Amino acid sequence: MNDNLDMIYGIHPVMEALRSKKRNVTQLYVSDSKAGHRAVEEIIRLAKRQNVKIDRIDNKTLDRLTRNANHQGVMAKVQPIKLMKLSTALYESDGNKKDLWLAVDEMTDPQNLGAIIRSAACLGFSTIILPQRRTVGITPAVYKVACGAIENINIVEVANLSAALNDLKEEGFWVYGADMDGQPITQTDYASPAVLVIGSEGFGIREKTAENCDQIISIPQRGGVESLNASAAASIIMYDMMAKVQLKK
Repeated sequence: MNDNLDMIYGIHPVMEALRSKKRNVTQLYVSDSKAGHRAVEEIIRLAKRQNVKIDRIDNKTLDRLTRNANHQGVMAKVQPIKLMKLSTALYESDGNKKDLWLAVDEMTDPQNLGAIIRSAACLGFSTIILPQRRTVGITPAVYKVACGAIENINIVEVANLSAALNDLKEEGFWVYGADMDGQPITQTDYASPAVLVIGSEGFGIREKTAENCDQIISIPQRGGVESLNASAAASIIMYDMMAKVQLKK
């Protein structure tokens, strides 16, 4: 698998890669045990239309290729995800006064990142900013959890998140950081375009990152209940932002 191609697995991720056609799918692996499965047969049909090489293999081989991941009987080789430059994403956003972005600060849990990307795409966020260091990248595990949503959202990689946030502010974006000590979202009326910053599990956003936010916001929670994890908190805040920004006249 050292051919500089991405490896993705799972019915929804592989299906979305074939449907979106944003990246070239070069090879499809299908487990013999999935013969006749409706969704898998649809994947095979799409692959044939795009002249993708299809290999039928046994389940043990597929387990080995995916390192025993939950592959659901399918795996594909695809061209690597095209990471955007911040300047390119800003150019595409120009003029969209209701544009919503997301940035993650030192998030290392692939489950959380994948879930956040999925929610962001579903809730109308156009772009996600990922720092190059101390943040999990778009791994096969992240892609699987995101259920193919990565194909429908811009991924921007930056060397310095604080500098990127400053650049966004200069371009008219408002930056909101999520932290338990922030202003409740029930009392927040977001300005836009806007970017939401979500921190790592257990640590939140870094102090330096918080200094570059226009406002720190939080989710009101009842006492005696453990705090929400990063992906759950991000989904709630993203929905609140979408409802107040994108749906208002």
